[in-house]
Amino acid sequence: MTSTSLADATDLRPVPTEPDPLGDGTSRRRRSRFPERPLPRVAGPPTRGSAVLWRGRSEGLREQLADHTAAVGLALVDADAASEGAAGVGAACAVVTEAGVTLGSPLARDAPPLLVLTGDEEIAPEVWRVALAGQARAVLRLPRDSESLLAHLAELSRPRGSALLLGVAGGCGGAGASSLAARLAAAARADGPVVLIDADPLGGGLDLLVEAPPIRGITWQEATRLGPDDGEALRTGLPLVDDVRLLVAGEDGGPGAEALRRALSSLAPLAGTVVVDLAPSLVRPALDLLDHLVLVVPGREGAVRAAERRLRDWAPAAGRVGAVVRRDRGPSAREVVADLGLPLLGTFRDGPRGDVPLLDVRRGGADRTARELVSRLREEARR
Repeated sequence: MTSTSLADATDLRPVPTEPDPLGDGTSRRRRSRFPERPLPRVAGPPTRGSAVLWRGRSEGLREQLADHTAAVGLALVDADAASEGAAGVGAACAVVTEAGVTLGSPLARDAPPLLVLTGDEEIAPEVWRVALAGQARAVLRLPRDSESLLAHLAELSRPRGSALLLGVAGGCGGAGASSLAARLAAAARADGPVVLIDADPLGGGLDLLVEAPPIRGITWQEATRLGPDDGEALRTGLPLVDDVRLLVAGEDGGPGAEALRRALSSLAPLAGTVVVDLAPSLVRPALDLLDHLVLVVPGREGAVRAAERRLRDWAPAAGRVGAVVRRDRGPSAREVVADLGLPLLGTFRDGPRGDVPLLDVRRGGADRTARELVSRLREEARR
């Protein structure tokens, strides 16, 4: 299984505060600490799902799949031979091979996530048709895609943990999603550890938005090499800014879809909150791992139209996405959400110029909206 050995732990040293740019001698930056090097991986196996359901006629592929399922602690069950009680309970995923295999009972009854395997280098059109019909997560060629199969099985077998995973995306460019994501992270600090993730490769950078000192710790360049069981090591090795762990790109490139999914699935079993500032192109890959998607929409006609287009492209599940409206001179917040067909999660106005999220936390405005929203979503998650 792909994993990364992290360096030995060292003490955390305070980062010097920076003088106020106005020159009055006061420090802008509060308590912020960075690890000199990433901390070691924390041992301990995650809790696994029970089984992978198999349907196919290729003994060679079945043997390879059996090796992979054993590596992540799963049992391999022949779906056709399984009893009705065993086939649908606790299945991490289903795997089929041949193009002629149907997806009837028991696979269709509980609809576990589907993977399609082939031993051919070129994927035949018939195999693609099976994958599309079953809404498969991936079509994998063995042994070529062995590492990808391991990653999928590890991710699918891990039950959702206690972390609250919130994605934040803009309904249009310049909506203020990054700022609200940082304020949600600040609001979540009272509920335990918080990780704030910059998943917008073309954005300005959350580290600059929150005026973080130079990043020393894990960035996306290192995070892409982490294995599915490295969540605790990932969180501990991230730079700490105002009691929030930051996963940012720094001077390197931001995440791709696979790296983002790996980071989210590794952090999901941990306690606390994960807030992800999402680029539009990365919303769809992250959706099934998030508890909620918060869409930030300015109250302008053009912004509402752009948000409608993005929602059509993402096709989020009902009940998993809501809108926060940045009040403007256009439509009211209720008109905006009525046009989008989304629940209203809150409203806010732009804060004073020069406000720094995480650092400048206010009683009202966007910070109050963030506190109320985090409290509401956490209560829903506990039900």
